[in-house]
Amino acid sequence: MKKLLLIFFSISIFLSNCASIKHAYKQVITTILEKDANFWSIEECNKVLKFYSADNKTNHIFSSVPSKRKVLIKTMPLNKNTISALSRKEVIEKRLEDEKFFEILDSYLNEYTSFRYDQNENKIVEADTNYSKGYSFNVYFENVSDPYEPIFLEDGYSYFFLENLSGDYSRVTEVSGMFVEEYLQLDGYLSAVLTFSPFSSTGKRIFFNKNLDESYRLVFNGLQDDPIAIHWNLN
Repeated sequence: MKKLLLIFFSISIFLSNCASIKHAYKQVITTILEKDANFWSIEECNKVLKFYSADNKTNHIFSSVPSKRKVLIKTMPLNKNTISALSRKEVIEKRLEDEKFFEILDSYLNEYTSFRYDQNENKIVEADTNYSKGYSFNVYFENVSDPYEPIFLEDGYSYFFLENLSGDYSRVTEVSGMFVEEYLQLDGYLSAVLTFSPFSSTGKRIFFNKNLDESYRLVFNGLQDDPIAIHWNLN
């Protein structure tokens, strides 16, 4: 399942800088979310996935300032809405029976969230009231250094943080994906699922929205001279 989920997470390459802010307006996908996900079209699935995806691209294609960018990053939270879209998209692309949607959906929810699919109620419900699994993100890294140089972090993913708007942050607790190790070696590209603790180092819950359907910031240190900060602002 993890390999399949990572395959669905593709990226388009443009010029970028060190920080990016994505302003997202929920009404863009409201009509889709009001429908039963088992009947979403592939276009609707892609629209949901695109809505939640954020990256460190810049809107300024032409710049007189030389870029110090070494890494391109695209991220997407694995919440109820994106997992529903990924599950439905898998059913469509593999031409599976519609009933398979619920099996795939429940598998992804169990793997990456503290939610589950309740067949009797025909809806997604909480499976863990403490939300101990935290928040998972599908993250795509690509080394675009020029001149090229490999990037190696011996301490791996301890350089990466999930932050709320108040500056409270949590650390990576689990990493999975193809070719993913405890260290981070970025020669070309790498797709990984990063899971962050739901609590800060002081024990404070960094988000009260268990679906992470609110504004946040991801910070990636150690990959280049300056931190890479990706802001996802929900309006």
